[in-house]
Amino acid sequence: MAEFSDKPGYAFNPGPPPEASAYFRNKGIRPSFSWEDVEPSEHATSFAVAKAMNIDVLETIQGALQQGLDEGIPYEQFARELKPRLQRLGWWGVKERLDPLGEARKVQLGSPRRLRTIYRANIRTARAVGQWDRIQRTKRALPYLVYLLGPSERHRPHHASKEGLVLPVDDPFWASWYPPNGWNCKCHVRQVTRREAEERGISDAPNVPMRDVFNKRTGEIKRIPSGIDVGWEKNPGLLRQRNMERFLAGKLNAADPTIARAAARDLASSWRVKRIAEGTAKGGVPIAMLPKELAEKLGSKSKVTLFSDATAAKQKDNHPELVPDDYLRLIDLLENGRVVTQGKNHIGFVGRDLDLPWIAVIKVTRDLSELYLQTLFRPGTNRYVNRFLKRGEVLRE
Repeated sequence: MAEFSDKPGYAFNPGPPPEASAYFRNKGIRPSFSWEDVEPSEHATSFAVAKAMNIDVLETIQGALQQGLDEGIPYEQFARELKPRLQRLGWWGVKERLDPLGEARKVQLGSPRRLRTIYRANIRTARAVGQWDRIQRTKRALPYLVYLLGPSERHRPHHASKEGLVLPVDDPFWASWYPPNGWNCKCHVRQVTRREAEERGISDAPNVPMRDVFNKRTGEIKRIPSGIDVGWEKNPGLLRQRNMERFLAGKLNAADPTIARAAARDLASSWRVKRIAEGTAKGGVPIAMLPKELAEKLGSKSKVTLFSDATAAKQKDNHPELVPDDYLRLIDLLENGRVVTQGKNHIGFVGRDLDLPWIAVIKVTRDLSELYLQTLFRPGTNRYVNRFLKRGEVLRE
């Protein structure tokens, strides 16, 4: 007699989460001797394993993890197949290695315990980043997150105190307290509708106590939230987004001016600008190139003008009549408009229309590293335009 089974006679396997797979596949290689040598911002874009200084070893581990993520390979199979490969490369057991700080030490290389830690940390982080990407795409319909504990027998007090916390997706709390929040942390979040969030009870913004931690390898002291392990204090999804923005800005700054302006024009008409303007995406995106002489006037190290979610929020409050395509006007204003200083760190642009021309203001950050669009609008009266032009030094008629 055939054995009865309650399993369905078919299977549906949608494959690995594509965002998680892409995040891990796009990481570079970062040799390191200690986990304290690599900051969270570096982990967001680079693959690193403590005591793995050899590129072949790192690529071997990274490839096995990528396969595990893509094919859903369990830890036991991952470790069984990877161990002999690492042994052939000489990365197994306790061996003497030279610390880049100058001292030869006996250190633990590969071991079952280390492989388990490497597997869990990287798979969970990749899936968390993939989930964050999906959260950002769907937050209009599911605008809240619930903090939930995992299946551990014992929970860390700081983590247990967060169970059931309900906050908006874009609350600053998630910039640090987005799980996993430490080694072997199994906490997670669930995205919910406004109705479910209200039924559960939307939480007040929690107090996040901080603590100082000392990095004995660099001599630096940094502040991180209490209850989060060192190295896990930043949301890797947010870090990844910010790193991509900086990389793109750097490429535009270094490009031929004609190419950079064309690229900025394409970006200004992209879906990314539209989503930021609508309030459905976070971060910033290049939207125009400030002429070199004007960037130098502000003392800016960059010519790339960014459009951020913070500016978009203010624009929606102050100028709700604007639509995303209006931001394409900024390029013409920067290249052809009248220019007048608006204080030490701001510069204004006024269109050449005779009646109610468009106005824009660009600001440079305090460290002079970045430029941001502060505002873009069409004033209600020409009197306002005349007052605006008289506020500072005219740099271009």
